[in-house]
Amino acid sequence: MGNNDTDRRGDILDAAVECFGTLGYYGTSLQKIATKVGLTKAGVLHYVGSKEGLLTTVLDEMYDRETEDATADMVRENDPLIADLWRRIVAVNAKRPKLVHMFSTLSAEALDPNHPAHDYFAAREEHVVDVARNIRWHVPDGVDAERMLRAGFAMMDGVQLRWLRKPGQDLNAMWAECENVLFPLPLWDGCR
Repeated sequence: MGNNDTDRRGDILDAAVECFGTLGYYGTSLQKIATKVGLTKAGVLHYVGSKEGLLTTVLDEMYDRETEDATADMVRENDPLIADLWRRIVAVNAKRPKLVHMFSTLSAEALDPNHPAHDYFAAREEHVVDVARNIRWHVPDGVDAERMLRAGFAMMDGVQLRWLRKPGQDLNAMWAECENVLFPLPLWDGCR
């Protein structure tokens, strides 16, 4: 693929993120994406293969790549902190509201077992927790890191929805407020 092809594909992916975010998977047509980027429907298919292929690409390549990088970085740290992992993920997401909007819309829509992203979302939390389970987290004695990870990711999903509902808020600051609940002092002294 030449530079122009890469640019075209990027434009298609950006249009898909916006459409999936505002209209959901079912409300988005390839024709709508084609019109947004100045191509025919066949032209869009040339770059993405299918509507399901486009869905998979925006979830795997665009949404997951940066957050998976944050988790991978934690593996290499000496005393990794769960709080640092979440701060990194929140910082990434704060810079990409359209992707978070798309993720949140698709996540709700994919509650339907027939949705093409149902299995992705059903397996995603387990995958994230499996990866994180292999990290030697620095946590207070008696704290179950896996339970903590599950609770924190659930809280993060909720905070992101509140953030998306009222544009202009600072996602990082909203998350910082959650840390006192997730990591109460003095228990978490030195671990947050």
